[in-house]
Amino acid sequence: MTINDVFRQYGPAYLKTYGARMLPSHKKLIHDLAQCRTPAMGTIHWHCEHCKKDHFSYAPCKNRSCPSCQSDNSVKWLIKQFDLKLPVEYFMATFTLPDALRKIARSQQKLFYNLLFRSAALAILKLAEDEKYMGGQIGIIGILHTWARNLTFHPHVHFLIPGLAVSDDQKKIIFSKQHFLVYAPNLSKIFRAIFVKGLCQSGITGIDYDRLFSTDWVVDVRSVGSGQKAIEYTAKYVFKTAISNQNMLSCKNGMVTFRYQYYHSKKMKIIRLPVFEFMRRFLQHVLPKGFQKIRYYGILHPKRRLLFNIIRLLLRAKFNPPEKYLHYESGCRCPVCGNKMIFIERLRAPPMKVYWS
Repeated sequence: MTINDVFRQYGPAYLKTYGARMLPSHKKLIHDLAQCRTPAMGTIHWHCEHCKKDHFSYAPCKNRSCPSCQSDNSVKWLIKQFDLKLPVEYFMATFTLPDALRKIARSQQKLFYNLLFRSAALAILKLAEDEKYMGGQIGIIGILHTWARNLTFHPHVHFLIPGLAVSDDQKKIIFSKQHFLVYAPNLSKIFRAIFVKGLCQSGITGIDYDRLFSTDWVVDVRSVGSGQKAIEYTAKYVFKTAISNQNMLSCKNGMVTFRYQYYHSKKMKIIRLPVFEFMRRFLQHVLPKGFQKIRYYGILHPKRRLLFNIIRLLLRAKFNPPEKYLHYESGCRCPVCGNKMIFIERLRAPPMKVYWS
């Protein structure tokens, strides 16, 4: 049982019931999930030079919200991040949108997600410049998540931060204190102030601003050691969808059963939902078209690459990914001998009736 199977079976009925109120991106995803790796997507012709055999597989939909099409992307991104890794202590900062704003954020996702990114990034960059903390310009990588593990709507941004700053005159490298970057309660207040100011400027009505200022906004900052584990942890979720096929258990009699790891106890829990509710929860995590869920700020921004490379040279940083990633190669492998195959062409009509996927 896969998520694609659920949408393949119940997608038409869901569209018939809710299609008039659905976003185009949600309709497209239902279409893509239903047709992914089926004859409707066409056929890919592969050739294995090792065993001299030809193979044919149904083409993937390549929708970024399809759980069957993202396996290679996370490893590619992970290797790229190891190339950016510095020999310093790393920190993870997490900024969570308060519950009072989640309902309206769900209906205006692009505005709220952009504001969440911008406010959180400005808050941490600003506080880090304070002489009490780093006293310079830091670099951060932000990744947006919109779900809790039970598929409920829970927008938050993770920032991966090397414990290093560059002075304003770019003549001095400053290192963080051991296991400490900034004070989270102060960061929370700055984040809240910047976000609420942006919300006021957006012109959105019906928001209780007094309640927002009387609520503590959840911000967590913690040391994650050398950064390798944090980079690997982050990579798992960069291209992950709200739920993976591995956690799907069954879809019977209009009910979907899946498992998830409970955050506090780390134990697996099983949840059963009506199929339309499961589909609704899954679709609410589809990002707006063209939305960039990974963003770089400060000295890690692509436009600051010259400065970053100078820092790498001064610190004698080396590109040294873990052994298990050294020989990674993307692409399809031969189902007979396991060697990497060569792409030949994409066909509209299948040349034979035997397929591998």
